[in-house]
Amino acid sequence: METKRLLLAFALMIVVVAGYNYFFMPTPPQTQPNTVQTPQQPTQKAPAGQPEKEIKSGALPDIFSTKTESTPQAQPAQPNSVSENIAGDAIKDITIENDLFKAVFTTKGAGLKSFILKKYKTDKKQPLDLISPKISEKFGNNLLYPFYFSPFSTEDTKKKLFLDLNNRTYAYNGNTWITLSPRSQDTTIEFKFADVALNLSVTKRFTFSPSSYVLKVDTSVTSNGTPIMAPILFGPDLEEGHLTERIMQTPLSIGAYNGDEIKRQEFIKIGAQRNENNILTGQGSMGNGYYWAAYETTYFAAIFKTRQNVDYYVIRQDHEKKQVMYSYMILSESKNLSVFIGPKDPDVLNSVEERYQFDSVYKAIDYGSFIFPMGPVARILHKGIMFAYSLIPNMGWAVILFTILLKVVLFPLTYASSVSMAKMQTLQPKIAAIKKKYKNLKDPEQRKQMNIETMGLYKQEKVNPAAGCLPLLLQMPILFAFFRLFPISISFRHEPWLLWFTDLSLKDPTYILPILMGASMMISSKMSPTSPDTSGVQKYMVYAFPLILTFVCLNYSAGLNLYWFISNLLQIAQQYYINKKIFSAKRVEEKERKAMKKKKGGMLS
Repeated sequence: METKRLLLAFALMIVVVAGYNYFFMPTPPQTQPNTVQTPQQPTQKAPAGQPEKEIKSGALPDIFSTKTESTPQAQPAQPNSVSENIAGDAIKDITIENDLFKAVFTTKGAGLKSFILKKYKTDKKQPLDLISPKISEKFGNNLLYPFYFSPFSTEDTKKKLFLDLNNRTYAYNGNTWITLSPRSQDTTIEFKFADVALNLSVTKRFTFSPSSYVLKVDTSVTSNGTPIMAPILFGPDLEEGHLTERIMQTPLSIGAYNGDEIKRQEFIKIGAQRNENNILTGQGSMGNGYYWAAYETTYFAAIFKTRQNVDYYVIRQDHEKKQVMYSYMILSESKNLSVFIGPKDPDVLNSVEERYQFDSVYKAIDYGSFIFPMGPVARILHKGIMFAYSLIPNMGWAVILFTILLKVVLFPLTYASSVSMAKMQTLQPKIAAIKKKYKNLKDPEQRKQMNIETMGLYKQEKVNPAAGCLPLLLQMPILFAFFRLFPISISFRHEPWLLWFTDLSLKDPTYILPILMGASMMISSKMSPTSPDTSGVQKYMVYAFPLILTFVCLNYSAGLNLYWFISNLLQIAQQYYINKKIFSAKRVEEKERKAMKKKKGGMLS
């Protein structure tokens, strides 16, 4: 039995350390650009139907290999289906806001210029804009805003066409500032462009709802009277400016759900080759047939409900002594396309799934797996903590309250197990006597008789020798789920507790909590009943295992260390009560047994 327990202890130590190293060590952060934005260029007017020209101030080399004039030439031989030119006379911004976000579109290319979430901030406490400031770093004359047409085509004609359309000024007739109240109706803004000489017409529509992160996108491009497929893109980044101290920060990636699992592609892992302009570029395809595809980081995502082809394109460019990566997700078509742009909050995603039929969109939150899928357990724990938070609107105290509630729920099982372990220790003298009785364990018959007599003792005393493993088996799934839950759940991001604990998803900067966690674990281990170990290995493990876990958790989320510390304190209280009850009762029983034996001896004399 001692050997089995020792092996179990070593196995658990290896599992925890190996699991941490494999699943929870921070991914090397993606190279971040210089976030100082290039000053905006003054608005310039251009003749109707002509592309806007930008001033190239400190511009990066052109990423496109098109060497000729980008404007497509007129094709008079085709039947003309466009009756009039439609274009904007000047670039202007259109702002749409509700109680969740403020979105800014530009008439240049009819793209999304800014998308600020009102309920969230950056780690530097600045307004959180999900449209990357990398856009301000110009590649030649070409800016690529989200919902622009993708110019990353292998066909030179399409590349020229989409580059041209992205640089045109679209006509917009409507208010330039729209505020949606909770009682407002869905609102659509429309951008149009048409060129008679090119026999070309383009329409982009964006529909917004009050109190929703979901917008609908509908684009159409008609050339020579025939609709053509015009892929749109989203990029070049999302949620910039996060702290490097954030462990498990998910690199920018695409996650696509096929109805069974989520296929993911991290942009940082996409290979790149140098093109003719000496710029590293890489591309690929996720394929099609997905229920949805997400352009995502740990806490935020742009999730597209689409069955169309999902491609990707990356550009790596040396800029200001750094290599900056520009990452784009490309959707082959955008007809009545629903798009969620917002936080990866379980409650928000569940409401999106119900209202807009985004199948299993909650799975965009990646809780990972280790031996078993941790998602179901993590989601239950998250609901429990949020219930506690509804009672105590402080996340730290909510974690403490939930830890107490969880201990109460598991108490019948852990109590019975701890009692069984304590009784096992009281039986050690009798077990040692049985072992002494059968000295020759190489003899199969003696070993068999020893086992029979030992099991008979367990049965007589109503002790289950395997019950001591039950608390560990119960707590391992919960513990590993908490390992993932605290650092990646947006519910704990920027949530304070007290004093210097301003963000439970980050480490304790003073390291007090992990040290308290380790110390309380050591005390709990010393109080737990163990069998005699003449080699002293178990005594060593009582100190070594808590020290190892303390080291592992030093830079881990304060929320996890808080949960573990409170759980250890409750275990200490429970073990103190059990030890006092079992060993006191055993001492009384032993005293009565000796008194009875002495009395019988006296009667015989």
